[in-house]
Amino acid sequence: MNTPSPKTLIAIVSCSAVLTAAVVDLDRTAPGPLHTAHARIAELDGGNDCAQCHGGWTTSMTDACLDCHDAIDEHIETGRGLHGTLGSETAADCAACHSDHHGAGFASVNQVSFARAGVADVAEFDHGLVSFDMAGAHLELDCAECHEHSEAAILPEGAHRYLGLDQSCATCHDDVHEGALGDSCADCHTQVAFTDHVFTGHDRFLPLLGGHAGLDCRTCHEEGTAHSLEAQRGAARNRPVARDCRACHDQPHDRSFVHHAALSAGVRGPMALTGSAANRLCVDCHEHADESFADAGVDMTDRQHAASGFRLEVPHESVDCAGCHAPDLSFAERYPGRGPNECAACHEDPHGGQFAGAVYDAVADLAGGDVDDVGCLVCHTPTHFDPHTFGTEAHAQTALALEDAHAIDDCSACHALDEADVRLFRGIGHTCETCHTDAHGGFFDALLAGEGASADLAPPPESGDCARCHTPTAFADVPPETFDHGLWTGFELDGAHAAEECSSCHVRTDAADEHGRTFGRVDDIYGEVVGCVSCHDDVHEGRFDASEHLLEVDGRSDCARCHSTASFRDASDDFDHARWTGWPLDGAHAAADCTSCHAPLRRPDEHGRTWARANGTDCASCHEGPHGDQFGAQPGLKAKSCERCHESAESFGTLSFDHDIESRFPLDEAHAVVDCAGCHEPNEETGIVAYRPLSRDCVDCHGVHERALRRRGRR
Repeated sequence: MNTPSPKTLIAIVSCSAVLTAAVVDLDRTAPGPLHTAHARIAELDGGNDCAQCHGGWTTSMTDACLDCHDAIDEHIETGRGLHGTLGSETAADCAACHSDHHGAGFASVNQVSFARAGVADVAEFDHGLVSFDMAGAHLELDCAECHEHSEAAILPEGAHRYLGLDQSCATCHDDVHEGALGDSCADCHTQVAFTDHVFTGHDRFLPLLGGHAGLDCRTCHEEGTAHSLEAQRGAARNRPVARDCRACHDQPHDRSFVHHAALSAGVRGPMALTGSAANRLCVDCHEHADESFADAGVDMTDRQHAASGFRLEVPHESVDCAGCHAPDLSFAERYPGRGPNECAACHEDPHGGQFAGAVYDAVADLAGGDVDDVGCLVCHTPTHFDPHTFGTEAHAQTALALEDAHAIDDCSACHALDEADVRLFRGIGHTCETCHTDAHGGFFDALLAGEGASADLAPPPESGDCARCHTPTAFADVPPETFDHGLWTGFELDGAHAAEECSSCHVRTDAADEHGRTFGRVDDIYGEVVGCVSCHDDVHEGRFDASEHLLEVDGRSDCARCHSTASFRDASDDFDHARWTGWPLDGAHAAADCTSCHAPLRRPDEHGRTWARANGTDCASCHEGPHGDQFGAQPGLKAKSCERCHESAESFGTLSFDHDIESRFPLDEAHAVVDCAGCHEPNEETGIVAYRPLSRDCVDCHGVHERALRRRGRR
């Protein structure tokens, strides 16, 4: 007996393990209870035969689903219905939209199902996806009104949620005609309401207008007759039975009138008065749109009148014959053969001849017409003179285009009546000055008249000088780029002025003046403008306007001698402190900040000044004296200023005091080498160094003993 090789044993053991796992897996229970629709199927009840729904060795889950849902299988195969539009990959993945094992009450068709099918909102479902056109009243229905089980969580056995309906009206509606008119309801009815009818092809035989409009169908198509609806529907496969006017209406005219009508219509021969030709003559005088046969109301029909070269259209259709054809005249005078555009033959010229001759031709060209063809209709319609048809496009080809504020319907705003009550259209001008008064009171006229200034200006626009700065939108609309304030007013807007709103200097008024102007004038607020002080208070109270000061510095006058337009705080770099204040800034003063002497104020003073004035021009005004009142005025002595001893502007420590000349105690050889503090000691109480008055006697410094020694030495 041969012993199996190790490899064979391993293969046998592996196969056994796989088979065992498979058997165990086949015996596996479901992950959760089935939906009711599946659970009530005996073969699926119990949840152990997974292959019934999930497929086996040779089938897929999709195959298993479609084995039971054969209607869906047929839709996918034929491309019909919602599933037929999903594409093969999406349609094959049933579980992606319809999951199970979530319990009996779980809805397998839900919002997620529709969302994955591309339908975001079931209530807004587009039935066109399933080739079912819905409109009118159908769009107001709830789904359940057509799909009985659309909202059911659990379908009754054998029922469908959405399938089983078609677009045949009889699916939902009773056929009141009981099949006599066929099953194509849409041929006569709309989806809006059954009372709304359509009459496809009816115009080929009789337009349903005028007196024929609004009639009940049975009025002409009575039951049991050869022309009934039932008979017409039956004959529709071939040709409906058509009728002429006399089939329904009696002929009220005698043979002579009919003969005249036939001649007018160009009908000749014996058929003119008999047969179908005579029947058709009715429509030569009576239109389908007439409410009755008496609608013509005149001796001639419109068609006959039109044959004369003059159609009786609005507004002539309502004019009495005598209005154009006066009685008691010869035939030639009464019927002169006027053309439809010869308005002047009957109507007076309301323009007083303004558009006669070459002007008339020019106006016709603007409107794109031909004088010979259109006459007054260049600007007016044949139905009414007012309103006219000379619109903005035609007006744009004149010297003034009607745009923005000019685009108004009231022509009388620009075209007034003259003394003869004739509205003027010619010679009224097209510039702004023609209609608008000068709200600037001639202020800019002087500039425009001056040769030097006008040389800097471009030629005025076609609409006049006002258009140099203003737009046709509104006079208040002045684009900044069109108005050069410096050029037009002589006042350059730079620095802080450039950042200001116009209303800062031109305060708007509550009420418009006689020119309609609400934009304030500068002189109304500040009076005559003569410089900075016209608008700004002089915080220096005229100190720099004294005669000893310059009235102009490098071409600058007024406040601009020292200040820039950027800010009053911004003084010019070349400000000469000595010239303007009498106090030169040298030495340590030149390095000091302005605020050292001119302290910033927390609030502007009554003049608007934000820097305090200097305390004075002497040293004591700013510096505290270390000498007390030693150098103040004393009897017999003049007050001595700091500069007598402290001439240096760099430091108070640098003295310029000459003891021999400026004191009563010359320094001899012995005293010259003595330190100042040796004689000038601080006061014990005040700490102030004593300089005056000091004794000049020796004993005051050296004592009595020193004096006695000196006496002995002399001996």
